Formats: sequence, structure tokens, C-alpha cells
Amino acid sequence: MQTSAKQNYSWNRKNEFNAILMFIVMAVVSAVMLFPFFWLLSSSLKAVSEIFVNPPIWIPETLHWENFGELFLKRSFGIITWNSVLLSTTFTVVTLFLCSLGGYAFAKYEFRGKQILFVFVLASLMIPHEATMVPLFVIYKQLHLIDNIWGVILPDLANAFGIFFMRQYCRSLPDEMLEAARIDGCSEFTLFRKVVLPNLKSAFAALGIILFVKQWNNFLWPVVILRSKENLTLAVAIKALEDSNYTPYHLIMAASVISVLPLLIIVLVFQKQLISGLTEGSVKG
Repeated sequence: MQTSAKQNYSWNRKNEFNAILMFIVMAVVSAVMLFPFFWLLSSSLKAVSEIFVNPPIWIPETLHWENFGELFLKRSFGIITWNSVLLSTTFTVVTLFLCSLGGYAFAKYEFRGKQILFVFVLASLMIPHEATMVPLFVIYKQLHLIDNIWGVILPDLANAFGIFFMRQYCRSLPDEMLEAARIDGCSEFTLFRKVVLPNLKSAFAALGIILFVKQWNNFLWPVVILRSKENLTLAVAIKALEDSNYTPYHLIMAASVISVLPLLIIVLVFQKQLISGLTEGSVKG
């Protein structure tokens, strides 16, 4: 009994040591990962002359909140932020709906050329966006979508990654459940709306966050398609703050904080759904 008690005590001490060591390692890694955000937040509240001084000023003595005031009052960042929110939200909602339709069709319907068509969908992932920008610009110019928010949203709505992602989830839905709904008189769209969609909540959460972050940070296509200041997105507007003679780094830092905070809040609020959706999707299909 004494030997067993000693072994249990030694085992518990070892586990406690491993837990403490793991906590220390994770704390150090977290500090390293959070340091760039701390520096960004600190620099956003500094005067431009304080950002690059040596030794660095970690926490400014005077917090320059007027940096954010200048962005919203003089640089129209209120409208620009709203543009990014509207564009990213619209893109995410519409893309989730279209990709779920495509994924469900590839997962549960049989039709001629299905496999070949799906291969073409996946093959489109290998085409870089830069290769399609010139023909897209010519087409959108003819459609009068230059300097229009829909000109930014339309090109990537039913994207191959989203269709593949949703297909993996839809393949796990029991065929018996779908057949039962059809026997009860559900039309195909009613079946999709009332039976399929409620079972894709985890997939919607995971893919929705990925799509929102992607569109929120999208820079290359918006900078090509958008012209007027009132239609700019945050990513483009931050780049537009640069000037050949004078670059207001304090305003760029403040604008970057505005750009990062919504993404940080979304990930923190929906992190459980994101992890659940990604892990479930990795074992389905």
C-alpha cells in the first residue's frame, strides 16, 4: 500500500510539473504572438514623432486619441468602415448560401458529368486571381460595375473552396432523412431549406468566419475596381494614407487597429464554433 501511495504521489507530482511547464510555454508563446498587436495599439495612440524613437516608448505618456478622431472626422473612415462591414457581410451571407447549394448538389444528387464537373471546380483553385483580373475588369467595365461594391463581391461568390467545404458536410447527411422528407411531400428546395440547412450550422460558422476574414482583408481586387473615396474599403483606404512626401504612420497604426478589432472580436466570440466546424469537417466525407 505504501509503495502504491508513493507511486501515485510521484505520478501526481510529475503531472503537476508537466502542467506548470506547459502553462509557462503557452504563456510565453501567447506573449510573443500578442506583442505585435500591443505595439500596434500603443503606436496608434502616439504622436508620429514617438513611433520610431530609440529607445522605444512602450506606453506613451500622453494618449493621442485625436488620431482616431482625425480618421473619422477628416478622413471619412466612418463611411469606409461601413463599406467594409457591408461588403464583407453581404459577401459572406450570399457565398454561404450559394456554396451550400453547390455542395449539397455535388454530395447528394446524381447527374451526368458530375465527377468531371467537380474536378473542374477544384481545378479552378489552381488559377491565380491575378490571371483573371484583366478579363474581369473588361467585363465589369462593360457591365458598368467599376467603382461599385457589387463589382468587388461578384467575382468570388460561388468559390471552389466553399463548395468543396460544404460538400464534405453534406455527404454526412443520412440519405434516409432526405428520403423521409420527400415522402412527406417536401419539394427539393423546401427540403434544402428546412432539413439540410439546419444541419449545417457548424459548417456555416466555420466557413462564414473564413469568408468574412478573407473579404475583410481583400486588397488587390478592390484597389483595381474601386475609384471614389466614399466607396473604398479599409484595406484600400489604409494604403491610400501613404504619401510620397509624408506618411502619417500614427494614422496608419490607428486605422490598422480599426481594421483588426472586428476580426479579433469575431474570432473570440465564435472560436468554439470555428474549432467545432473545422474538426467536424476534417472527419466527414
